[in-house]
Amino acid sequence: EKIGFKRICADVGAPTPAFVVLSEEDTFVDLTNPQAKEACVQGFMKAVADMKSSNPGLIKSIHGGGGKGTAHLDDPSCPEQTRAAVEKVLVEMNRSDGIYFEQKVNTKGDGRFYQLELEVDGHEVAQGGRFVWFNSRLQKVVEIGLSDDLVEMFMPRDLYQNSRKWAADIAIKGGNNTRATMEGLVFKNEKGEFELQFIECNRRPQVENEALALLQRDAKGNRRYTFAELIMRASGVPAPVFADSTDAKVVLHARWLHGNPDSNGNIAYQAGDILGMSGPRLDYVPAELMAPGEISFTSDPQLGKAVIIADSWDAMCDRASEYFRLRKPKIIGSSSTYAQTMYNLFTSKDFREGKTASNETFKKLDIPAHPERSIMNVLQDQVALTMVKGYRKGEGIDADRFPTPRVVKAMTDLHHALAQEPPRATPFTAFARGTGTYEDYVAALREQLG
Repeated sequence: EKIGFKRICADVGAPTPAFVVLSEEDTFVDLTNPQAKEACVQGFMKAVADMKSSNPGLIKSIHGGGGKGTAHLDDPSCPEQTRAAVEKVLVEMNRSDGIYFEQKVNTKGDGRFYQLELEVDGHEVAQGGRFVWFNSRLQKVVEIGLSDDLVEMFMPRDLYQNSRKWAADIAIKGGNNTRATMEGLVFKNEKGEFELQFIECNRRPQVENEALALLQRDAKGNRRYTFAELIMRASGVPAPVFADSTDAKVVLHARWLHGNPDSNGNIAYQAGDILGMSGPRLDYVPAELMAPGEISFTSDPQLGKAVIIADSWDAMCDRASEYFRLRKPKIIGSSSTYAQTMYNLFTSKDFREGKTASNETFKKLDIPAHPERSIMNVLQDQVALTMVKGYRKGEGIDADRFPTPRVVKAMTDLHHALAQEPPRATPFTAFARGTGTYEDYVAALREQLG
């Protein structure tokens, strides 16, 4: 899917970044043995050093995904950086087979790129292209499927058509019999020319498959179901003929995370328990998922998804911003700024004009400093504490009908205490008792009133 894919790219003439295989798929090392692990690390470091290159790249595992099993290596000529990157991948994957180094693209240009995904059904390339935006850990955040006539927003038409031809050639050469996803990076090089470099292929259906599946309909008007088509391809049934969808030219697959993004693309995940979703029903959301339960910090940070359809890019941005403003996950625990950040993304001028690259999703955004406080936050953080502990610590709640015995006793004690206190002498009390004059009382009153 990755090393084999890149070799097939070279065979059919499809562009792919330079790479060096550090370990083949059938190479296994006992990583629980410190000596064996160190020998493995040293071997990988030597293979990287032998490239005699300082061009930045990535150490990747063919078994990785969702940002896991990938480590940035900014300077392959630096042993310390190489060791750190290699050890990160080995720790995350807990296996040593299928590791390779891949050179980063557009390192001589501005470093920006758009990630394009093409789905290949058997040997047939599906309609449309899917573009991906992710965070600093290469975890996907937003995927947007565009019909063929809208892809020019991010790449020239001739390059897009070439990418589809290359994808079909790769599928034929590799004998693809499934619904595969081929990923490539589109960028402007230092000469200002557009390039595309294929990086990997996933032969399993992607979580974001609906961002392309909903762009097509069969003869009866039914949507494409990727998992069903996967089984049909594996059983030898050829890909069917699908027509363009009549109600969707743009499909957004947005992922729900619970955390606080920053401008560098890092997301500080927050703890809590998910109860579900809240907000009004929206007709342009054909699919939504939010898995209830405790948020795990050891598994995939994706908690759910939302799929939004539209007939144009601008309409998609409008609907996405409305969705993230109105729909929210119900979570008992810490609040997060994720929904507000996503709202800011889809309302930002750069993103709406297609100028936000895949690797700078949060770079130019107005990041909220604090999460919004919802009614649930107030109930949880203030009302619940008052009900349990009272306004004063240790007082607790009074379950009897008002006025409760405790309130009656407090009022009785106060009345008794006040009755025992001598009245304070004032010009008015002196006038009332006949020991002072009216004029003295009025003069004191006027002085008091200023």
